[in-house]
Amino acid sequence: MTNTDMRQKKRPTARQSRDRLWFTVHSWIGLKLSLLMTFILATGTIAVFSAEIDWLVTPEMRASERVAQEEIAWGAAFDSWRREYPDYSPISIYRYQDNWFSLYMMMSTPWRENVLLWLDPPNGEMLGVTSFYNVQRFFRNTHRHLMMPPRIGIPIVSFLAFPLLISLIAGFVVYKKFWRGFFRWPRFERKKRIWNGDLHRLAGLWGSWFIALIAFTSVWYFVEEFGGRSPPFPQPDSNVVNRETPLPANFNGVDLEAAIARAQQELPGLNVRRVLFPGNRNGSLLIQGDLTAALVRPRANTVYIDPISLEVTGSFRGEELDLHTRISEASDPLHFGYFGGFATKLIWFVFGTMMTAMAITGIVIYSARLRPAKPVRRTMELGDVRYADGAQGG
Repeated sequence: MTNTDMRQKKRPTARQSRDRLWFTVHSWIGLKLSLLMTFILATGTIAVFSAEIDWLVTPEMRASERVAQEEIAWGAAFDSWRREYPDYSPISIYRYQDNWFSLYMMMSTPWRENVLLWLDPPNGEMLGVTSFYNVQRFFRNTHRHLMMPPRIGIPIVSFLAFPLLISLIAGFVVYKKFWRGFFRWPRFERKKRIWNGDLHRLAGLWGSWFIALIAFTSVWYFVEEFGGRSPPFPQPDSNVVNRETPLPANFNGVDLEAAIARAQQELPGLNVRRVLFPGNRNGSLLIQGDLTAALVRPRANTVYIDPISLEVTGSFRGEELDLHTRISEASDPLHFGYFGGFATKLIWFVFGTMMTAMAITGIVIYSARLRPAKPVRRTMELGDVRYADGAQGG
């Protein structure tokens, strides 16, 4: 065999060159972005249960008893605010998805600080006042925009969806016959780099659907941040009469109960989750909640109420929204997994932990490749692909 024949034989095929390129991309992303990715994934995973963490550390958030939706004392809760903190301006009153939480009213103080008033669902009694900034807000803000100004932080965080998708695709390209690895247990008896790699691949296979879901919803956040936001929700059919204050001075708990009853007549079956109070002198009272549309936030089902006459001035339900808005509404429930209550949140937490572990094992795997090579022939393995003598290039 001539030297020319030997050089041609050693020359990598197009498929080998492609695999090597994809592996290099996967390695580069894993090495360069794993630290930041780990931080974002960890904070996002904790954010799934951040409200429950708040519930554990904040006694005011615990309802005295669990009551059905129709037994919630909305009016009594409203009157408790009027009685205890009449100089505070109401923004909204909100009910959590799980009935072991208290109601809370978001308020603006005379010194323009947002605070939360906690109220007992069965009787509306005041349970206490806490800051707007809590565990949930900390982890949501950290995960969403790294505690930076949202215009800067959100694009940075959501842009990571693109390398995440590329890394996912690269993993499937270089992991030959990946379907065989779903039940291949990590070789913990081998060196740390070996079993870390096995664990990394196993978590990647089982969590691939979740990685894709998180990446695609993050891409959507990125698109929204750069002009792709959905159009405004449908507005009331008629204008509300102008008045001296955003909320009429004589508006009380009985009026609020009547407004909620009117909203449920307008949208039968409406499970009220939130009441938004008027923000200006001709604004409407908004009653929002869950109805029949899947994967939407409570705001997708809204009834507008005139706070003076208590008449319905407009309404819409999730099924009536356009496709663009439905996609936008689905992004948060899918990203954080709260659409199915505690059960789906638990699933999202488990797979979020797996993603975080993948980022950590990625750091371990690729940092190990930075060590000086031993002066012996060695092979590097990824699934069923093997490169000899460090041909991967570290």
